[in-house]
Amino acid sequence: DLFEEVYMDLPLGYKLNASFRGEKPVCKLHKSIYGLKQASRQWFAKFSSFLISQGFQQSKADYSLFIRGKNETFLALLV
Repeated sequence: DLFEEVYMDLPLGYKLNASFRGEKPVCKLHKSIYGLKQASRQWFAKFSSFLISQGFQQSKADYSLFIRGKNETFLALLV
């Protein structure tokens, strides 16, 4: 599944109180990952590995081009 839920472990020493009642707590990040310079590179790496696992081939001439052919169907995806 392309969109999967990702849960983080609570920091060491963090105690859950009884008010959560089995729900997953939410942690507030001090710095957004989207503000990091590597965020787009990491996103593309994960997305391209997913496409390759689904049978797409990455173009050697343009790394943002993915192609897939099956029977009489041809699909080109330019990210």
